[in-house]
Amino acid sequence: MSTPMLKVAVLVAPAIHPVSGRPCTHPADSAALALGLKLAGSSERLTVLYAGAAADEALAGYLAQGASCVTVLPTAEDADIAPLLAAQIADAELVLCGTRAGGGQGSALLPYQLAEELEAPLLPDALSVAIKGGSVEIEQFLPKGQRRSLAAALPVVVTVHERATPALPYSHARKEAGKVRRLMPVAAKAAEWRYEPGGRRARPLVAASRASGHERMLGAIAADDGKTTGLVVKQGDPVEKAQVLLDYLRDHQLVDF
Repeated sequence: MSTPMLKVAVLVAPAIHPVSGRPCTHPADSAALALGLKLAGSSERLTVLYAGAAADEALAGYLAQGASCVTVLPTAEDADIAPLLAAQIADAELVLCGTRAGGGQGSALLPYQLAEELEAPLLPDALSVAIKGGSVEIEQFLPKGQRRSLAAALPVVVTVHERATPALPYSHARKEAGKVRRLMPVAAKAAEWRYEPGGRRARPLVAASRASGHERMLGAIAADDGKTTGLVVKQGDPVEKAQVLLDYLRDHQLVDF
């Protein structure tokens, strides 16, 4: 369901293909783009933005998936990009982005920084997004197949789970028709990092028993009372040894034939 004149901004970034190592689209960003196209209704009300130094070819996949234009904001490697992105999308009512970029587990902080810069609420891990009046309702992904509904008033930042709306099929024609527009570089201060001492290292697991390997093997063969609980077969041909194993499985009801 789309809302007239709703301004939507989608943040994308290239990922690295795990097999070929070449730049590709990220599943969560592709899902965010698909939702943005559905909610905005037209390309005039949709802004697709990337902040970084990736080549045009690395972003071409998003053009093939429906973005008519990807706006690139060139930034230095150590720049604090949250204020720069917030300035570019200050007029957007709905900001969509993936839960994390291709950088892995440590790359999911930007949406929270952006929401703080925009002074907007953040709804995480959305599987679906619906606009009702002046608010946004999402179905949130939770572990073990659970789901729950969350809502917040516009403007709002939503992180999209990669299992949300499937991306549009790849189209070479859309890729050729779309364009990558690069803005002038903006001076930005370097990100400030605060270093703290790390926590104590986890202690390695220690075996409950300090007995030697030979003693533990004997314990598995014979019980404490000296009665044999297992059998070591060294003599006989393979058929006889297999028969001993089959008898053991039948005695313990591990097979029914």
